[in-house]
Amino acid sequence: MSSKLLNFKNLAKYEFMSLGLMLLTLHTALHQNENLLLSTLLLIHLGFFLLWQPLLGSQEQVNSKHLLLSFIFIIGTYYFLGWWFIALWIILLSGLTAGSALIQGIGRGIYAIAAMILFLDLGLKVTPNLFHLEVLPAELDTAIFYSLLVACMVITVWPNRRDRIVRIDYLHSMVIGFGLFGFYLTSILVSFTYKQHYLQSLLTTTMLLAVFLILLSILWLPRHGRTGLSQRWEQHILNIGNPFESWVNETALLGKNNKIKPETFLQYSVEHLLNLPWVSGIHWYSGDETEFHGNASKYKLTFEENNLKLELYSHIPMGNALKIHAQLLLQLMAYFYMSKLREISLKNQTHLKAVYETGSKLTHDIKNILQSLQALTGVVQASDDTQHSHELLEKQLPLLTQRLQNTLDKLQTRTDTGQSYKQLSEWWKELQSRYHGREINFTGQVETDRDIDTDVFDTILENLLENARSKRRVNPNTAIKTHLYSEKEAYYIEVCDTGYPLDDHQANILFKQILPSKNGYGIGLYQSAQLARRNGYELKLTQNENGKVCFRIEYKNESTKY
Repeated sequence: MSSKLLNFKNLAKYEFMSLGLMLLTLHTALHQNENLLLSTLLLIHLGFFLLWQPLLGSQEQVNSKHLLLSFIFIIGTYYFLGWWFIALWIILLSGLTAGSALIQGIGRGIYAIAAMILFLDLGLKVTPNLFHLEVLPAELDTAIFYSLLVACMVITVWPNRRDRIVRIDYLHSMVIGFGLFGFYLTSILVSFTYKQHYLQSLLTTTMLLAVFLILLSILWLPRHGRTGLSQRWEQHILNIGNPFESWVNETALLGKNNKIKPETFLQYSVEHLLNLPWVSGIHWYSGDETEFHGNASKYKLTFEENNLKLELYSHIPMGNALKIHAQLLLQLMAYFYMSKLREISLKNQTHLKAVYETGSKLTHDIKNILQSLQALTGVVQASDDTQHSHELLEKQLPLLTQRLQNTLDKLQTRTDTGQSYKQLSEWWKELQSRYHGREINFTGQVETDRDIDTDVFDTILENLLENARSKRRVNPNTAIKTHLYSEKEAYYIEVCDTGYPLDDHQANILFKQILPSKNGYGIGLYQSAQLARRNGYELKLTQNENGKVCFRIEYKNESTKY
């Protein structure tokens, strides 16, 4: 501890002791008839007040020079005002002790007893001395004096906590202080105006105050569907006298309008914000764009969110409450602005994803056509029969040319499917013809013919057959079978092979996401499943065993089961 500084850190643990001794010396001083003894006890009381005081934290240091000047000022004021100073001092102490809304547990009860002691000292001892009133008989006055003395001693010897708990709500203290001052003035006025005994006027004022507080408590809380005064007060605190709710509604409507660009939304929101009476101007920065609305002032609040920076200027200095209010407004505006930026980014990503998926699918279609050309070329080169090779080329080349033209058309129009319809029976024959000589067993026949989208079936079946044929690179003895079932409204096509199955992890996420694999079951199956679902079909894995792996594409008819 410095010679010029007083530190309250070591005194914090004696909180209740300091409070009790402060009340004890004050209570004893008020019952002294000699001015010298009264002044001495009040001076000691002031010392205990400094030990207890809640105005400074326990870590604060006070300059001894300032402390001495405060002592001189208080003592001078006391000798100048006398009992009036004591009355005002007790009202101040009552506010500090009663403003204990932030104190929890037994400490709140201790401070309630302290406030009651000060209340009785002011009403039964100070006020009669100021106005020369006879209040209590000597015997009753002595009994009350010793009762309050015992209460002060109880507070003094009450065990202290390790941490300082003096946390006073100063607004609460101020309201209580002014209320107590008005209460005693009203009691005195009633006593002199109606020629009543002071105790009678004090009791009358107390009853009127009790009735007023009861009515206020009834009106304060909402009842029977009506808005209470507490909600009105909270709404006033939130709005701080401004049309906050109106501005929020306007901003929300602008935010929900999908046609408004982010810059336009920000400009309209700022213009609405300028309608608030305390806002003088707003300067916003977003990337390379910047605009200023209104007028600049020396009171400024800066808000930043990602690449958006807002500077709000006000006509008046902004306190803590107004700063929080302004931060809320700017945060809400920035939230909607960033949401619109994310919406544009999401649209761009969705568009790029559609382009990617379309390109990937068409690339897969071209790969299938190339494989068909390679297989056709291999058959022609291996055949010794020129006539047979010529017939095969004459039959297959127009089909491959048509498929290549459909793929080119889809690439130019950026569509998923060419909407090319054929009879199921005709498409089934063409499929067998395309895979002629590749050792694939085609079974089944068309009982009930119907139109189908050949783009959907070509894409899915070629992907399934090429995946099955890729297993032959590992095991040349892998057999592949394609079965068609068609009867009335129920029809499906199943591709089975005798190769290796998928592991459990792949089987669980199949068709749900792209599988990174070098030997099939990758993006082709994922896109095939998406294509089937968009066109009213379902692609699923029906069997997954060693030696039998089956995929099926079927028409989604909930009433049909196989």
